[in-house]
Amino acid sequence: MTDYVFDANELTFAEHVIQASMKQPVLVDFWASWCQPCQVLKPLLKKVVESYNGEVHLAYVDTDVEQNLAAQFGIRSLPTVMLFKDGEVVDQFMGAQPESAIRALIDKHMVRESDLMFHQAMDLLEQDHEAEALELLRLAHELDPQNSKVLFTLARFAAHSGKIEQALSMLSSIPDSAAEAGMARELKAQIHFGQQAQSAGDMTELQSRLAANPADCDAREKLAVLLVTQGQHEAALQQYLSLMQLDRSYNDGAGRKGMVQIFEILGDSNPLTTTYRRKMFGMLH
Repeated sequence: MTDYVFDANELTFAEHVIQASMKQPVLVDFWASWCQPCQVLKPLLKKVVESYNGEVHLAYVDTDVEQNLAAQFGIRSLPTVMLFKDGEVVDQFMGAQPESAIRALIDKHMVRESDLMFHQAMDLLEQDHEAEALELLRLAHELDPQNSKVLFTLARFAAHSGKIEQALSMLSSIPDSAAEAGMARELKAQIHFGQQAQSAGDMTELQSRLAANPADCDAREKLAVLLVTQGQHEAALQQYLSLMQLDRSYNDGAGRKGMVQIFEILGDSNPLTTTYRRKMFGMLH
């Protein structure tokens, strides 16, 4: 245990949680030794909180021992994690959660100087002051290189201004646990297709090649790329699926890789992702 990761009980709760939350957010993990999800969550919470270097604290409350505390806060399911700020419960979740969800909950209630600068930059953008906004974002990044919101926005600026390598480098610096990780993967995929489209050729010509020879894998792959850049994702997925049917190993598995990158753009909840992921797995297995 450390100064900001500790066990709390009925005697220490007021000082170490309620009063301490006036200075920084305090997570309280209500757990029990017999609860398997609790055993999974406890070390993950510790790892996440320690990465904030004291900007957020973590208190463990053993509900079998501290039954009064559990009753006071209406704990009915384990694990339950509550976030205290300014002496009050401001957020909570139940059950084991992934690291990205825990970080998103904490970040939502933390005030970081770089976040204030980020929001100021967004206000400047709304007023069409792009140069000033970009400079403020760069300063925010220098102040807090780990702020993924700032990093992603700078990467998007770089991509739109044609600084592709810089954009990809920034996107690769965004951890998988960050709330912006999904958007980073989406932008990476869009950049990839944009680069491929530059040498893909003319869509009409590619369609003519396929009409003459449906087994033309090169034409089919290039047509799929152009379809993606035009937002025709289902048509592109069908072309990549057909490419897999023709030759799964073509161009180092271009059919499967293309489908995966479109899934990144669409997101896991999109019905096209669900449908074509099932088709792709069916073909692979």
